[in-house]
Parts: sequence; structure tokens; C-alpha cells
Amino acid sequence: MPRPHRSFSRRVLISQLALVIVILALVTGVFAWMGARTVTEVTETKALATARTLAIDPDVRAAATQASAEHADEPDEQIVTSMLKITDDLRDRSGISFAVVTDDRGIRLTHPDRSKIGHKVSTSPDEALAGRENVSHESGTLGETVRAKVPIYSSEDGKTVVGEVSVGIFASVLDADVRRELILLGTVAVLALALGGFVSVMLGRRLRRETLGVGPEELAEMARDQGAVLHGLDDGVLGFDTNGTLTLSNSNAKELLGTASARDSDELVGVPDEVTALMAEAPPEGALRRRITINDRILLATAVRVQRDGVSVGGVVTLRDETQMLTMARQLESVTAMARALRTQRHEFANRLHTVLGLVDTGATDEAHTYLSSLLGTGPITTPVEDIDLISDPYLRAVLEAKGTTAAEAGVNLAVTPDSLAVGAVRDPEAVTLILGNLIDNAVRAAVAGQRYAEAGGRVEVQVLSSGTELHAVVTDTGDGIDDEVAEKIFDEGFSTSTTDSAPDFGIGLTTGTGTGDGHGLGIGLALSRRVAEKGGGAVWLIDAHDPDLGGASFAMRLPDALDDPAGDDSSYDDPAGEGDATADDNDFPTKEER
Repeated sequence: MPRPHRSFSRRVLISQLALVIVILALVTGVFAWMGARTVTEVTETKALATARTLAIDPDVRAAATQASAEHADEPDEQIVTSMLKITDDLRDRSGISFAVVTDDRGIRLTHPDRSKIGHKVSTSPDEALAGRENVSHESGTLGETVRAKVPIYSSEDGKTVVGEVSVGIFASVLDADVRRELILLGTVAVLALALGGFVSVMLGRRLRRETLGVGPEELAEMARDQGAVLHGLDDGVLGFDTNGTLTLSNSNAKELLGTASARDSDELVGVPDEVTALMAEAPPEGALRRRITINDRILLATAVRVQRDGVSVGGVVTLRDETQMLTMARQLESVTAMARALRTQRHEFANRLHTVLGLVDTGATDEAHTYLSSLLGTGPITTPVEDIDLISDPYLRAVLEAKGTTAAEAGVNLAVTPDSLAVGAVRDPEAVTLILGNLIDNAVRAAVAGQRYAEAGGRVEVQVLSSGTELHAVVTDTGDGIDDEVAEKIFDEGFSTSTTDSAPDFGIGLTTGTGTGDGHGLGIGLALSRRVAEKGGGAVWLIDAHDPDLGGASFAMRLPDALDDPAGDDSSYDDPAGEGDATADDNDFPTKEER
């Protein structure tokens, strides 16, 4: 969508100013009309009131009565003189433009222009002589005026009309008064426009600051993009405002936090305290990453504060399910170790073939025959795991062989105990690979870090048993064991006892350094193993912090429904945890003497 040439705040400002101008124009026009009308009415009222005052003056009534009775061609000089004195004095006092008095024929008895006295008025006196008052805008000998005409009644009977009084105010005076009103009104309008413009500018700045300069078109586009991005991500996303209040979330966040029954739900999720605390601790710059445990998931949470043009607008927390990722990492480790073992066996097999080829080339066929017979007698190429033949399932065998190869490279001997027996094929290889592989890795680390390692190398024993569809395993090492105060925290998320120094790595974090810890756990493995087991109704627990035979720690796992049900087989090993109790202790699994 093309961006408008003007910003949203500028367009709002222009719209507001246009609205203010239109409103002011309408208001000013109405008030101007009302003001002009008011001035006109005041002027007309003034003229009429002055004319009435003059018409009821006794001297004026007497003079008009006498002049009307005489009907002389020229008004009596004495009457004119007395009347002029009255009208001139009234004009000076009241501010009118003129006052003209006539007899009952409309002959002027007074006039500002003395030459007009004795002549008939230029405008019709009929209304006033008929006994009716009237106000009009007329043009006479003195120009455009506002005129009020009032009849003069006889001083003798008070009923007979004997003349009229015409009082006028020049239109120029009226126009001047109207102009003064308009100037005042215009001044107020200009001030109102300036105030409206100032308020509009301030509102525009506030709007630009609140919207960060983003217009409605961009906001709509951002909303569409936000929806597409939020629901297109595999990670969970939570948005917070500057007060730390949740404002948005996607369906993956609801699923990871386990607070939505449907992925398509639009309701915001309830945020666990771990997430809100993470957002509160996030630095102004950079990101804060932390593993958190929600329900049965281990999540990698990343909190980032968001700023636009230097203004904080809140923050974002992304959630990634590390349970699956760590599971895949463990599986990859097993595959890598198996590939390394296959390369070693391939090299050994190639050496045997070269030996046979050399004997044949030299014609020593008898020796070649004898050598091949000896190879057939010794069986296949040996694996570094003692008694691996007791394990028939290919998945279990592959895990043990892969871990045995890695352990052998670290100088640790991996062995399957002679009493191991697992009937049935593995149904859930992922869980078995992750949990059993992690327990063996931790045991190998502990064996390398143990005091016996320098004298006689390390040893890890694995006991594998089945009970119906349940798979049981015990992993014991020759390490230094686990201290009692550490044993209670060993399964906590983020807790680690591995503090080995920087020595050669053997592919799973194994080192030959002595270190200061017992090597069990790198802060995530045991916690992850227990959660994966508990998710399927199983358990992972510590049997013995110091095994009486090997000296190291002994861990056990129980996975229900991990094996296919061996039909009619009742000889398998009984449930060591008794009724599947996930809180089993060291009495729930047989000791070496009981085995």
C-alpha cells in the first residue's frame, strides 16, 4: 500500500484547521448579520424615540397647530425661529442627523438647510399625516438616512393631526456602527482561529507522539502483518505494554503455556509468574534468555524490550519448546556416536580383509584358510559394551553400542549386567533414547570425574529389565557419588553438578579433567529426563547416592507402555516401583544383593 504524501498527524491538523475555519466563518457570518441587524434596530429605535419626544413637545404642538391653521405660503418667521431653536438643540443633544417639522400639508417648518424651509418635504408624509408612525430607510435631500416619522397632534383638541416630525440618522453613521461591530467580531474570530490552530497543532503533536508517527493505513497494514507473523511463527510470542500488561499472544504461546483449549482461541492467555518476572528483568538494550519450566515443558524464553524512535513501547517474550529440541539433540548424539563406532569397525574389518588379501597374494592359501577359520570362531567384530548380546531389541542395542563407543573413547567401560532381560520390542524409541542415553552420559561423566578413574579407569553398569509393557533400567557408575545435600536438588531445572575443567572433549561433554563436581547433570538433562518420563506416566529417580559396589550414584528409570506386550510372558521382572509410584526411592528397586 503506497504511503500518503502527508503524515497522519499533518492530515488531522489540516482537517482540524479546516473545520475550525468553517465553523468560525459560519459563526462570524451569523454574528455579523445579527450585529448589523441589532445596530440597525437600535438606530431605528433611537430615531423613533427622538421623533416621539419632539412630537409631544408643547411648543412644537402649538407651533404646528398655528402653522396649520394659517396655511400661509411662507411660514411665520417667529414660528420658524422658535422651532429651529428646538430642533437644533435636540440634534446637538441626541446625536441625530436632522429633525424636520412640517404642517398638515407637509410644508417644512424646520430643516438643516434653511433654504428648504417653506417647501414640501421630498419624501411622502402621508403615513404620519394619517396618524401612523413609521420607520424607513429613504433617500432625501440630505442623502440616504434612517427616518422615523411621527404625527403631531393639535394642542387644542389633541386628536387632530396638524403636522409631522421626521427625525433622520445618516446611513453612514449606521454603517460606521456596523463596521465597528464587525471589526470587534473579526478580532474575536481571528483570536479564536489562532487558539484553535494552536490547540490543533498541540493535538497533532500529541497524536504523532502517541502513534509514533504511524498513520491509520500503516496501522492497518501493521495489524495484518502482525497477525500473519504471530500465527506463522513456530515459537510462542507474548506482547507486553510499558506497564507489563499482556496485550497480545499467538496460538503457539497458548499451547506452550497450556492455557488455551484450542489453538485458534483469540483470548489472551494467563501469563505465569516466571514469564512476567522475565519481562520485568529484561535490560533496556539486548535480550534476556532463560530456561523456564511450565507444566511438563522446558521452554527457552527470550525477553526483549522494544523501542521506537527512542520511546519504549513495551516488550516481547518469545517461547521455544526445548523439550523436543533437546530430545533431538540427544538422538543426534547417539547417531553421531554410532557413526563413529561404525567407522571404527569398518577400519578393523578393512584391516582383516587386507590381511586375507596379503596371504592370498603370496600364495599362502593354507594360512589364509586358517586365518578365516579363526575369524569365524571368534564371531563378529566385538563391541565395546560387555554382555551386549543380552539385549535383543535393536533400539536398545543401538543406544548401548553408541554410548559404549563414546565411553570407551573416554576410558570408561560400559557393561550390561548379567541379570538383564528385556522381552518385547521398544515402542517409544525417542523417550528411551533420551532418558537412558542421558543417564548413561551422566554416569560416564561421573566415572571420568571420579577418583578411581586415574587408577583403574571408569566403569558404568546398565541393568535393563521388562515387566509386561514397562521398561526398567538402572545405571550405576564408579564416580564419587552424590552428596546428600545435592541429591535433593539433582532433578531441579538449571541445577548442575558438572564443574570439570577444560580438558579434551569426547563428543558428549566428557572430559578427563578431575573437576570438583560429581559430573551428574549439566543443568538440564536430568530435569528433562524426569519430565519426559512423567509425561508418559513413568519416573526417573535416584536409587542410591553411593552404590555399595561401584561407589558412584545409581539412577533408575521406569517407562510404562515403552515395549510391545509379549503375549503370554509372565516371567518378566516385576514392577520395581510398586503400583507405578513416580516418587519411588532406593527401596523400590532391587539392590545388587537382591539381584
